[in-house]
Amino acid sequence: MFGQHEHYEQMLHKPYKDIRQGLVEMGDYVWIEADSTSAIAFINEFKTWAELHNDTRLTLEAEFLRVFYYWKFAKGDQEKRDYIKVVAEKAKEEKILDIEARVVMTNAISYWDSQEYQKSFEWFMRAARILDKLDAEDFPDMANFLNYIGGSYYYFRDYQSALVYYERASLIKITPITYLNVHSARNTLGLCYQNMGQYELSNKWFTKVIEDTSEYQSPVWKGIASGNLGYNYYLQGKHDEAIPLLKTDVEYAIDEKIGEIDYGLAAGSTIPLADIYLKRNQLEKSKQEIDAAREYIRLSEQNDRLRKLYPVMSRWFARSNQIDSSEAYLDSAIVADKKYNEKFNSSLLLRASQDFQAKEKELEVAQLKAESELKLTKRNLMSAITVLLLIGSLLAFWFRNKYLVKKQQIKDLALVNTREALTNAKSQLQNLVQRVNQNNEMIIQLQKGKPEREEDLDLLERLKSTSILTQDDWSKFQEMFIKIYPNFLAKLESLYPDLSPAEKRCLCLEKLQMSNNEMALMLGVSANTVIVTKHRIRKKLELETQKELTGFIEELSLVQALP
Repeated sequence: MFGQHEHYEQMLHKPYKDIRQGLVEMGDYVWIEADSTSAIAFINEFKTWAELHNDTRLTLEAEFLRVFYYWKFAKGDQEKRDYIKVVAEKAKEEKILDIEARVVMTNAISYWDSQEYQKSFEWFMRAARILDKLDAEDFPDMANFLNYIGGSYYYFRDYQSALVYYERASLIKITPITYLNVHSARNTLGLCYQNMGQYELSNKWFTKVIEDTSEYQSPVWKGIASGNLGYNYYLQGKHDEAIPLLKTDVEYAIDEKIGEIDYGLAAGSTIPLADIYLKRNQLEKSKQEIDAAREYIRLSEQNDRLRKLYPVMSRWFARSNQIDSSEAYLDSAIVADKKYNEKFNSSLLLRASQDFQAKEKELEVAQLKAESELKLTKRNLMSAITVLLLIGSLLAFWFRNKYLVKKQQIKDLALVNTREALTNAKSQLQNLVQRVNQNNEMIIQLQKGKPEREEDLDLLERLKSTSILTQDDWSKFQEMFIKIYPNFLAKLESLYPDLSPAEKRCLCLEKLQMSNNEMALMLGVSANTVIVTKHRIRKKLELETQKELTGFIEELSLVQALP
């Protein structure tokens, strides 16, 4: 099929919407079917033919096909991305927005897949600006691209920002190309409002998918939206309304006649069904749903769903007077929830770190620019002095003054850089301490209230097990701490080299004036462990009381402040 000029002629001098299917087939050929030699030969022939017929669009489409070639056969990511940037700039120069949008989105997705979130967001935002200039009828990929951008915000739980893109996608006219992406956008709008606790708006969007009677209705998305609507009712305690919708979702998810089997979706609706039957004291039905959910999770390999199943299992065993099993699954629920949150928090930290590095880079570029301007001013100054020496001392003074002003700008810029880094570090530490304080206050309130509800007990156990300072992010905490208290750890290690890492961490948190409970929550240990650690510290430092330890911290702070 490919390599025949008749196929090329069908696309000659036509807009993107009329040649999209042919381009998709070409992309599939390069990406799936062709080997390296056949792929590059085909791309070169296509480009040569397009150039011969003076079709700038098809010439750039051939360049875009080469992106697929690089992505499949080139080894280094940098080589691929450098080429993508070249093609994007060519499309921008030629003002062919649909090609620029597709190339830019390809780069954004590649950065996202490699977890370079900051760069990915930069390219997503560039794509969004291009999409603002395009008409959805002329650009059939509009809904798909808007969903990608909205999905990046949804992943980081920024539902308010995600709504902007999903709402635009939901309003696009449904066609054979767009209908799946439009249904997806409407369903995800429901999920955004669900996560924001706005159930009426959430129900509206799920219902819109379910009640679609157009020729492009999707049984798959009807099933997914049914499950999500059922989950809304479950969260609101409307169990009679929830049960049939959740069952519909399970039936659609495992019916291969409707679409590809999705055991993950089936698990997602089976878990609340199990909980509903448990609350109705229908233990046998609840156990059937629990067993089904475990099997669906095993088949889907979506183990994150265990964090919602284990609490139901724990309550089921408690209701069945199997206390040991109940406690075991409660522990498993805490561990699963902790792993899920740690995975999400690591993504947040990675994005925050990349954002901070990007800002540092901007400041560095600004400083280099100022230094370059200073060098240029110096050269101008020397040339002016040489050429205009006879003009007199007044003119020389004026140039000298200009040089000093530029020099002061560099000093000021360096000072701003340092202050911003210090402010950022202080802000992150303050947020960290505030988060621990809030969790600790919630624990105290729950304990004072002697919680009896299972939900309160579950919340109390999760709060107690939260570990904010994991081993992975301790080094980042230490970097922030050193920025604020530059010599504290160095002085401590110099004077008392036999202190263990755990003891030095404890002293850092003591410097932040945290209580034993807050330290325990921060470090993911018990309060007794913190007390024992402090006892070992006082013994090594030859201190008798906590008051003396506090005084020691203050004295060490005074020492580090000396010149």
